[in-house]
Amino acid sequence: MAALTEEHPATLRGTYYRVVSAGAVEKTEAGYRLVGRQVLKLRRSGVLPYSWITDGTRWIVKPTTWSDLDMMLADSAASYRRMLWRSQAVEVHLFTEKDAISGVIDGVTSRWDVPLGVLRGYSSESFCWSVAETLALTEKPVHIYQLGDHDPSGIDAWRDFCDKVARFAPTADVTFSRIAVLPEQIEAWNLPTRPTKRTDTRAAGFTGGSVEVDAIPPSQLRRLVEDAIVQHIDPHQLGITRMVEDAERSLLQAMIGDRA
Repeated sequence: MAALTEEHPATLRGTYYRVVSAGAVEKTEAGYRLVGRQVLKLRRSGVLPYSWITDGTRWIVKPTTWSDLDMMLADSAASYRRMLWRSQAVEVHLFTEKDAISGVIDGVTSRWDVPLGVLRGYSSESFCWSVAETLALTEKPVHIYQLGDHDPSGIDAWRDFCDKVARFAPTADVTFSRIAVLPEQIEAWNLPTRPTKRTDTRAAGFTGGSVEVDAIPPSQLRRLVEDAIVQHIDPHQLGITRMVEDAERSLLQAMIGDRA
């Protein structure tokens, strides 16, 4: 419970790493299963809110619909947002290696109007082509950030993604940056490691243990993402965007009033 009080929402594996760091369980699969059982027990008993554990690996899709026109206008007025990056000098995109991590950071990317994608290991040519097509339509520099595991395949999958996208969009001004997990973060934050799989054909030359991105506390992950995004935002242009957004939202609300 204490592991989640200040670090939520979090993935189950991220919670496990908090418990391991506290010395409450051993860093084994048996320890992971034990944490899973305890979390489930606490949730079912009502002690632990269900919203504190996120599962980005499963989702439901439904088209947006309304009961009538007035409801649509009211929803539009309440949710209206002006494109933040249209007035900025660059664009920012963010990718995570794992579905589960998306639930930890999507509040940050949503707040700053940043696209969030999931790579799931090695990306297909089709997916990389679609990303490159989006970049080709952008007439400004783009910064693409990534969160992924520190292990041979995780690092190489990110390299592979960057190479493919760059090949499909040779004229795009793109900067690729991996913001986690980095070797210096492992040492500075004392992140728990696991043995690197020597059966991995990419393990040659890889030194030290492997670290899952889930090992980074959720609050730290959100801070990494926010810092990466905010550094590219011009505060003056952001202020203008917010001011226009408020005025346009008021206009939508007035339209609702005129229909009443």
